[in-house]
Amino acid sequence: MTFAGTDGTQRPAGSLGPTPLTLTPGKPIRLSQGSLVAEVQPSCGGRLARLARRDAHDALFDYLVPLGSEPFASDEWPKAGAFPMLPYTNLLRDDTLHWRDRTIAVRESPAASSSLHGWGLRRVWDVVDESPECCVLQLDCPAQPEWPWQYQAYLSVTLDEQGVDMQLSITNLSTQDMPAGLGLHPYFHWPAGARLTFASEAIWRSPSEDIRWPSEQRVHVGEMEVVSVGGGLDTGGRSTWFAEVPVESGRFDARIDYAGGLRSATVRSSDATWLVIHSPAGRPYLCLEPSTHRVGEFDDDHAVVSHGQTLELSMRIDLT
Repeated sequence: MTFAGTDGTQRPAGSLGPTPLTLTPGKPIRLSQGSLVAEVQPSCGGRLARLARRDAHDALFDYLVPLGSEPFASDEWPKAGAFPMLPYTNLLRDDTLHWRDRTIAVRESPAASSSLHGWGLRRVWDVVDESPECCVLQLDCPAQPEWPWQYQAYLSVTLDEQGVDMQLSITNLSTQDMPAGLGLHPYFHWPAGARLTFASEAIWRSPSEDIRWPSEQRVHVGEMEVVSVGGGLDTGGRSTWFAEVPVESGRFDARIDYAGGLRSATVRSSDATWLVIHSPAGRPYLCLEPSTHRVGEFDDDHAVVSHGQTLELSMRIDLT
């Protein structure tokens, strides 16, 4: 997690208006390097809509669940691709932010039934740069009652022959300090027999599926391995774990090996302090979400971004 100053040359934020009720996939930005191909959908929350490898027979192996072509409600998105989370990640308790001497209701009606994952995935992003291997997207958000700070976000997606880099940033354009948090949310294929390995300082779990926050029970785990049975993470039926970054390395390296050992995907992040691991029972996808703050604790675990400052988060996905 890094901060940077601005040079004052940014263009003013535009007025986006309310979040649209429906997002419609358009013509994707297509990236290609070697045998790897990627597609980005700016009109669907700046989503990396496809990430695949083409074999010698021209068949595609999809690492991420590909986004379809049908419109979808901005509040009920397909479990596909990879999207940015900002200006915070996951849920805020009771859809409410307690900030200094203020209480702010963050849920935006009628477009959102909850505050889940913020606004980045619900908005249309602008394309500001594009090449065969990289694209850069921009999102300008004016202050609104649900988030009374003006900010500007950038997302870059860069493909090379070994994998993809995603760089997400948010800059506070308001005169007042802004609380902020960032995350990236990929949906990997998770068929039966796939194996996840990762290291963590500690794993936090929710006590049940009805409670969506990490409990106070910490289990120091070090290296950990999970084998897919077609969805789900543990025999307790819980779909979500919350992993703390290993203190010794200061970064996450979470690897999925697919059955047969011919393909793998490794998520790496040196900016995240938490990795949310999510796979509902019976649903063959796995989310590995680097985040800058703890789920449900944004009131206390945010970054404070002053006027002109930028908060950044990066995620690298290495592919074989």
